[in-house]
Amino acid sequence: MPPRKHQSVRNSSIELLRIIAAYLIVLRHFVGGNATSVWEQPLSVNKVFLEGIIYPSGKVGVVLFFLISAWFLCEKTSGLKQSFRRAWILERELLFYSIGITLCLALFHSESLTLKTLIGAILPTSTELWWYPTSYMVFLLLHPFLTVGLHALGQVMHRNLCVLCILLWSVFGGIVSFISFDMTEQNVMIFVYLYILVAYWRWYGISWYRRFVAIASIIIGYAISVCSVIVLTVVTTVDWGGGERQQTMLGQNEWMLPITLIGFGTFALFENTNFHNRAINNLAKSTFAVYLISAHPAMPAILWGEFFDMNTVYNTPWLIPYTFGSALVVYMVCTLIDYIRRGVFALTVDRHPGGFFNAIWARVAKKKLSEN
Repeated sequence: MPPRKHQSVRNSSIELLRIIAAYLIVLRHFVGGNATSVWEQPLSVNKVFLEGIIYPSGKVGVVLFFLISAWFLCEKTSGLKQSFRRAWILERELLFYSIGITLCLALFHSESLTLKTLIGAILPTSTELWWYPTSYMVFLLLHPFLTVGLHALGQVMHRNLCVLCILLWSVFGGIVSFISFDMTEQNVMIFVYLYILVAYWRWYGISWYRRFVAIASIIIGYAISVCSVIVLTVVTTVDWGGGERQQTMLGQNEWMLPITLIGFGTFALFENTNFHNRAINNLAKSTFAVYLISAHPAMPAILWGEFFDMNTVYNTPWLIPYTFGSALVVYMVCTLIDYIRRGVFALTVDRHPGGFFNAIWARVAKKKLSEN
């Protein structure tokens, strides 16, 4: 998820995809965290638009974030040192925002503070203040072993593993929320599953997955999502075990069929395009911050409850522009905040990124060598 530093010029198509992914996540939070519950509304075009398109698109954004990271991670086998170093650098940004947001809340919105938020400000990863960074860091530590293991399987066995995983979690376990085959939401297993698929794609290629197939995947994914919302809204009298939010059961998790179809299709389109734009590359460096700020546990009530409640526009033609505009404002403000963070880091910890970690690692390695 965090922007990756390349030795060569970064492909702006991929960087643009990072920006789109972060924006899609903000849009999902607009729907899911809004003071006006769209799930309680009667069936309408606006309801289908929010539940069938905008809401699942946020999970597509999460898939895209991870696919971008995984695409480059599986380029070559890396050791534990590289994994720990990546986690170390990621933790600096987590601490900046966990502590910074908590201080701002204490000054201007103290009623939003909870004991969990206060503890999470100091221990954001271990307390899962944000689920994505925690699961991603765990994945980083598993990544070297997964890569070696998948390489050892060979192409045929790896392909068979991909087929099995897709059948388990995107087909049979990716249609309805009450059948999951032990896949749970906000869990590192989501990333392990996606990594198995993207690593095969990266190493062996998929000759038939061309532009037409990618576009068809996106269209089919959204069609399934929209149709499911319409059908499930009509049959809300049936108790699915999750209340009204089961209207969007096919767009609730990253491994579900519509999400994987849209996510992989979208990634394929951008990965096959190559161009360079300095402004896009620069803006993409703040996408992780957009997620951290807007997805902080205290933010939904503030952003989508106090500032951008859609109650007054829900039954009007202005809902769609209001939705995109609200998310855009939040995105821009978060980005501007991160430009300040980047300036601070440029003068401090980014002067020698990972330098302190390298010193500690070298010291520990030297100590172990002397003991042996």
